[in-house]
Amino acid sequence: MHKRDDFVTRSGSKLFLDGFEFRPVGPNIYWLGLDENVVPNLSYPSQTRVWEMMGIASAMGANAIRAHTLGISFGNSLSVVTGPNTYNDGAYQAIDFAIMAARVYGLKLIIPLYNWYHGGKYQFVGWAGHTWSGTGADITPPDVGGFFYNDTTCIQLFMDYIQHHLTHVNQYTGIALKDDPTIMIWETGNELSVYQRDDGPPPNAWTQQICALIKSLAPNHLCMDGTFGIFPNSGQLSNSNVDALTDHFYPASVSRLQTGASYTMNEAGKVYIAGEWDWTGQFGGDDINSFMNAVQNIDGTGDFFWSLFGHDSDCCTLVTHNDGYTMYYPGTTSGKP
Repeated sequence: MHKRDDFVTRSGSKLFLDGFEFRPVGPNIYWLGLDENVVPNLSYPSQTRVWEMMGIASAMGANAIRAHTLGISFGNSLSVVTGPNTYNDGAYQAIDFAIMAARVYGLKLIIPLYNWYHGGKYQFVGWAGHTWSGTGADITPPDVGGFFYNDTTCIQLFMDYIQHHLTHVNQYTGIALKDDPTIMIWETGNELSVYQRDDGPPPNAWTQQICALIKSLAPNHLCMDGTFGIFPNSGQLSNSNVDALTDHFYPASVSRLQTGASYTMNEAGKVYIAGEWDWTGQFGGDDINSFMNAVQNIDGTGDFFWSLFGHDSDCCTLVTHNDGYTMYYPGTTSGKP
């Protein structure tokens, strides 16, 4: 049986595929389901662009991709979720195609289920009837984000979405997302502890509940706590339904990587993944060689750099993102798109 038909499994702090240890490595390609870097903003990526990215990732030696918008799609007319329990199944044409393309190339997927960037907890908080004013650190009331984790209506709306998403049947493969071995990990969210008022890690009860739902729907898939950071005194390490923990590195930090890996792998016995990291060094930190050597020397750890882009739908112009971390492969002669 080819690896595209086998599920990635976990034993302790390591992943396995086809009976061999599997260390996931590759790019973040967050825009595969919905892209705001092109005109019109937003747009569904063309199939040409998606095929190109799968080929590039494969040529780079990747065996996996982390892709936010294959799971995060809330709050606008092109999203999967356009309102409370209101679904736009037309959004799945792009999502389904990207998952199929990854399957063709034998690439496994990590899919976060929400963040602030393409829809997040504030959509659900509003749909549940809560209101607020202001933005960023000036939001009033300051605890409005906490409703998402504690309000039963918010939680149920999010769980309803997970149910809808995981049971969706891919129109290109005929496989429900919950049954697709292309997907190795569902991540509870992206950087859940950092948006707006530095909310801190989600309550452990919430993470347990979300991962329990994922595992009940997709028993062959793994669940990763998307908190963004390791909080050893929070109870995070003992969440029984969690298979993996993750951290992001802006800038790259060997000491943070090693400390987080030690807590996760040695104390919790879970998989540790560097879900995003700055490959540019533009804000200091440890250099790329030191960081990559540290990743390689931690047995079992996986990593995903931020972030990979390619050409537009006409094939000749490179698409860039405004955060300064856009990577092209094999590169450009001018250093600019």
